[in-house]
Amino acid sequence: MRTICYVILNYKTYEEAAACAESILSTQTWKNMHIVIVDNGSGNGSEEWLAEHFIDEKRVRVTASGENLGFARGNNLGIRYAREHYDPDLIVAANSDILFEQPDFCERLFEIYDRKPYAILGADVVDATRTQHFNPVAEKRSYTLNYMRKQIVSSWIRAMSYRMSRLFLGKKNGGDLSRGTGATREVDGEAVAADSRVGEEREGVLLHGCCLVFSRDFFKVYDGFWEGTFLYAEEEILYYLAAKSGLRMLYSPEVTCIHKEAVTTRKLYGDVCDAKIFYYTQITKSYRAFLGLMKKYEK
Repeated sequence: MRTICYVILNYKTYEEAAACAESILSTQTWKNMHIVIVDNGSGNGSEEWLAEHFIDEKRVRVTASGENLGFARGNNLGIRYAREHYDPDLIVAANSDILFEQPDFCERLFEIYDRKPYAILGADVVDATRTQHFNPVAEKRSYTLNYMRKQIVSSWIRAMSYRMSRLFLGKKNGGDLSRGTGATREVDGEAVAADSRVGEEREGVLLHGCCLVFSRDFFKVYDGFWEGTFLYAEEEILYYLAAKSGLRMLYSPEVTCIHKEAVTTRKLYGDVCDAKIFYYTQITKSYRAFLGLMKKYEK
């Protein structure tokens, strides 16, 4: 029987990571299945808590980094562990705030691959209310050097504007993170509300990074996520590199999971303004790194 491995990335939200793993264990019947939980240098006892929590569960392994490696390198730590120990046919890389409820999720992943071999697959990812759909993020995105330069300027301006808001308005006026915003997707270059499910398979689309499925086809070309970023834009870089390498990136509505959205952000930042400053500062750095990568391809 073919092997599937889930890689769950945790940073300070060990109870969420445990809930993610337990949702897999309680719903999936696939025999040859493993779960690797990566504690990404949380420093709050996550590694020990998770190891103790799953001490009697042979299908779960907890590994840890000595520091916060960021999204790409943290996931890659788990991916390397999975490949070295289990040699899986499929790897599902999931954020800690993902829940799996579809009983035949594993079976469907293999059925889809057998019908249309993919390198990377994205499911119909829905929010906790089941009203917002995160995939596909964009039907088609054209990355050029000028486009990326504009993105860098735009995100830097936003970071500075939130810094100014913090300076003049103070912390109490920043708002809170108790209410999420509606998901959007890009269609014909315009952002539209993602309040309806895309009911057909879509190939060559930009997928949300909270839950991605990688097949052996992907690992024939890449070892994992590109490690030039710390946080944000990883899925955009993945989309760009997949297109350059001719790898199939597929959205399928046959598989679904729940994204509770921004759980780690809410834990670290109780204030909208602080969260936005962090987000736009980090994504500006990621876009600059992305631009450097693009220059190697767009000469």
